[in-house]
Amino acid sequence: MGSSKSLRLLAMAHGFDEKNIPIVVFKSSADTRDGVDKVKSRAGLERECICVDSDINLYELVNDFNHVIMATQGKELKWILVDECQFLTEEQIDQLSDIVDYLDINVMCYGLRTDFKSKLFPASKRLFEMADEIEEIKTTCECGKKASINARFSEDGTIITEGNQILVGGDDLYHAICRKEWKDLIRKK
Repeated sequence: MGSSKSLRLLAMAHGFDEKNIPIVVFKSSADTRDGVDKVKSRAGLERECICVDSDINLYELVNDFNHVIMATQGKELKWILVDECQFLTEEQIDQLSDIVDYLDINVMCYGLRTDFKSKLFPASKRLFEMADEIEEIKTTCECGKKASINARFSEDGTIITEGNQILVGGDDLYHAICRKEWKDLIRKK
């Protein structure tokens, strides 16, 4: 949270558009904060995307989409950009790796590693297992240390330590904090 992941994705997509490089942007349908079929950054930039449900086979979708682009533009897809990839399924992460290996299309995923309990999201775990490269986008805690926990808070500012792994929200629910502050808040609870 707060590390400009979506902004980086949007900047990357803009660069590809300027060079006329065919791309597709996906996000999980679990992310409904900014509406369906839209990636939006806190900086206000936004772009249309394809929302995918957990039952969508990404390999088949991209393969079909690639055929359409070839027929209409005479070009093949070069890049797939995925926002909020932690909400995909493990199978969809495997399908993304198949897109790279068998369709020769580059895939770049943006998302969170862990939830508010500091537990890996299943898709993030699978991505760590399958990715060719992992680049951490760092953000800082209010104390100045590296923020590594996306802590969930109630309306009254109390840290939340129980609940469903997926609860989509923004700054109203989550704050990126360092591990020590997270532990201190839990101990005070």
